[in-house]
Parts: sequence; C-alpha cells; structure tokens
Amino acid sequence: MNEPASAPLTRALELTVGMLDAAAGDNWDRVSQLDAERQRSLRKCGAEPLGAGERQLVAALLKHNQTLLALAEGARAALHKQLDQHRYNHRALRTYIASSR
Repeated sequence: MNEPASAPLTRALELTVGMLDAAAGDNWDRVSQLDAERQRSLRKCGAEPLGAGERQLVAALLKHNQTLLALAEGARAALHKQLDQHRYNHRALRTYIASSR
C-alpha cells in the first residue's frame, strides 16, 4: 500500500515546477521568490522517516533541481558573455574617442 505523500513535500514539488517554468521564461526574480517559498515548505517537513511516496517526491525534487541548476548555469554563462561584450564595446568606444582627439 502506498503511503500518502506529505503536504509540504508536495507543495515544494509544485513550487519547483513553477521555478522551472519561470527559469524557462528567463524570469529569475520569480525563480528566487518561488525558491524562498519552497524553502519554507521544506522546513515544515518533519524528521520522521520518509515513506515510499515521500521518497518519490524527493527524487523528483532532486531531478528538477538539477535541471534548474543547469538552466541557471546557462543563464549565468550568457550574462557573463554579455558583460564581456559590453566591456569590449566600452574599451573600443574609449579607444575611438581617444584617437579622435
């Protein structure tokens, strides 16, 4: 017989799915907001041993979290690339201005 999953873990999984949707839409502020709520839900989980249903929820949470981390790394890399391009453009503009004097 399957044990019912705990409400806090179920809510944490729902929030994690919302975080994935927000990350896919490049809405990192929303990801952060949902993560704070998810952390509150996870803190509500007791210290009792996990049943089969809870273990499945934790496994799904871990899998989704790995996907989130990969998306965050991709966004971080893209932002770093943009920043490097901005620095390059700024240096080029300064060089252009200095050479035109």
